Amino acid sequence: MLTLRIGVCMSKFQLPALSTLIAFEAAARHESIQKAADELHVTHGAISRHIQKLELQIGRALFERQHRKIVLAADGEIFLRAVTTGFTHIERAFVQLSGNRKPNRLVISVDPDFAGLWLVPRLDEFYAIVPNTMVEIRAGKGVNSSRDPRIDCAIHYAEAGSEIENGEILFRSSLFPVCAPSLVKRLPLHSPEDLKHHVLLHDRSFAEWKAYLQNCSLKIDVNVGSSVIFSETALCLDAAARGQGVAMGDDFLAALHLSEGRLVRPFDSALYSRNAYYFIAPKKGPRQAAVTAFRNWLVQSIDRLRDN
Repeated sequence: MLTLRIGVCMSKFQLPALSTLIAFEAAARHESIQKAADELHVTHGAISRHIQKLELQIGRALFERQHRKIVLAADGEIFLRAVTTGFTHIERAFVQLSGNRKPNRLVISVDPDFAGLWLVPRLDEFYAIVPNTMVEIRAGKGVNSSRDPRIDCAIHYAEAGSEIENGEILFRSSLFPVCAPSLVKRLPLHSPEDLKHHVLLHDRSFAEWKAYLQNCSLKIDVNVGSSVIFSETALCLDAAARGQGVAMGDDFLAALHLSEGRLVRPFDSALYSRNAYYFIAPKKGPRQAAVTAFRNWLVQSIDRLRDN
């Protein structure tokens, strides 16, 4: 049985008591004081007192109290990410020093484009934080592919504003034209009007290019339907990087190509996609700690990309 006691921090670190942080993390994860109390084998009142003391110490409300449940406030989200990251680092050191090498297994259902263009190139960052976790990626399209009971969490693409059970929006992309640097040298591409001289490359449909051209302030005589269409974003961007035309890129899936110079933005005009990427995970599962660590790393990585 875990006994939670409020202690006074006497070290050089200005931190709440460890028991208070444990109580906060459990309450935030469950969105329930009673479920946190059940998990930690203490009373409802003990968890409430820890949260109240923590909020007094910080000077901010960490939760919004609702009927029969609590929901993290914006400041609570920030603090939860920090607490989870700290606990993860401690667990990492413990595992390394104790010699417990059996890895945790985390099964993730991921949209193929997001997996290949964003997630896989950055997995080393996640392993550096949580080295004792073996990630299994199952690429599949559509939210339904996340409903397999063997899946721990999922990242999928859907229309922004969709009601997805246990889902939260990770990001909504900004769309803009991209092409190979060599293409800009061969043909003029100084403004959207110059697109009429180029082949347009389409990702799944003509919709994004049509929306982009309609969003431009000037009427542009571009025959959208006479261009090339691909079933995968990765194929579309690869064709663009090879100088075969101009694709509609975005600030996430095209980020690696842009940072490495394989693609460039010929001009600045852009518009928001009507779709978004969602993170989907049950509130409670057998590998909840690994799911939470992965989700927090994912959000932090996306925030860093947004800030650049």
